Amino acid sequence: MMRRAGSLQGWILTSAPWMTVFGVVLLSPVLPFMMKDFAHHPNAQVLVTTVLAGPAVIIALLSPFVGVLVRRCGRKNSLVAAIIVYAIAGSAPVWLDDIYQIIASRMIVGASEAILTAVATVLTVDYFSGRARERWLALQFGSASVIAVVAFGLGGALGGLAWGWHTPFLVYGFMIVLLPLFIFFLWEPANPIDQFTEAAQGSKSFPWRQIAPLWFMTMVASIAFYVVPVQLSFMLNSRGLTTPESIGLASAIANLGVPLGSFLFQALARQPVMRMLTCGWVLLAGGFGIVSAAATPQVTVVGAFIACVGGGLIIPLHLTWIMSRLPFEQRGLGSGGFAGAFYIGQFFSPIMAGILATGAGGLDAAVGILGWVAGAAALIVLVCSLTPFGGDIRLELAEAK
Repeated sequence: MMRRAGSLQGWILTSAPWMTVFGVVLLSPVLPFMMKDFAHHPNAQVLVTTVLAGPAVIIALLSPFVGVLVRRCGRKNSLVAAIIVYAIAGSAPVWLDDIYQIIASRMIVGASEAILTAVATVLTVDYFSGRARERWLALQFGSASVIAVVAFGLGGALGGLAWGWHTPFLVYGFMIVLLPLFIFFLWEPANPIDQFTEAAQGSKSFPWRQIAPLWFMTMVASIAFYVVPVQLSFMLNSRGLTTPESIGLASAIANLGVPLGSFLFQALARQPVMRMLTCGWVLLAGGFGIVSAAATPQVTVVGAFIACVGGGLIIPLHLTWIMSRLPFEQRGLGSGGFAGAFYIGQFFSPIMAGILATGAGGLDAAVGILGWVAGAAALIVLVCSLTPFGGDIRLELAEAK
């Protein structure tokens, strides 16, 4: 008799992306203080940024190849192994003082997160169908956004303890408590179609022309989405917040906009895609504009909150849009490509912000430029929504066979 997944399996799989959240938001409130400790390095800015964003590029590079491991070890075994490696490597910087050793441990964390992200998404597609599948895919992002809010506050609070910026890394080790849930309540899918097989990934029928542009759009959206989590702590610090606790609390309040945006996506999921996309980019543009012009931490948080609502709407929209364009057996490649594009965007977001800040005269001006770019994106999407091609695109996930 075939086993049927319920809410328990849905929440277990939803918890896997929570672990990737800590890669950015847990450390963001303590970045200014980590920067001070490593200021003696000639490339301190690049090195500290790599500590934060380095795992993202590893995730992006490895996500398309996760299938090789999964095919040999199985989905469940891969998830269990990834959690163990994540806990060990993630907590290692608590005891490390060498910036290069810390970066090495972060690269290992990125490898484990690549497995967690890709396999959890595909298992969700394996276990559920129709509206249930759509809901759990959205919750994977939406609930991770709620966890991100908690992580901002937690990172700031821990950063104020005796070990300073080392202390937040302890949280990675505590993720091991989730391991029994993955061991006892998940199973290998009975469906004989393996979404990670080379045949599925190399199929000539894969709609590259339809999906590749969506991957690119995901990368662009990710670059915009990560402006707030990565840059907000520096902007708050320059506008008067001087402790990890205050920066963490302010960042948590701003990032409450992300789960709100995810909720809006679920509420509007039956609306035309271009209409939702336009709303998301308008919110990002307006939020960035306020953040750029703000003179106080309070107004900065308001602008960041609005931008986060836009990001929370756009990201799950892209994932569901990609899945809705693929047959069941090709969604492994689709989700792997989405993960790769999303984390490439996460990696390049601080790089692009840094380049713009150098050329424009500061981080405030850089965020203002990104606001204009987001506004241009909203205008382009709006024009597309008025054409016969883009006006009536809607989301509809096909049932698994």
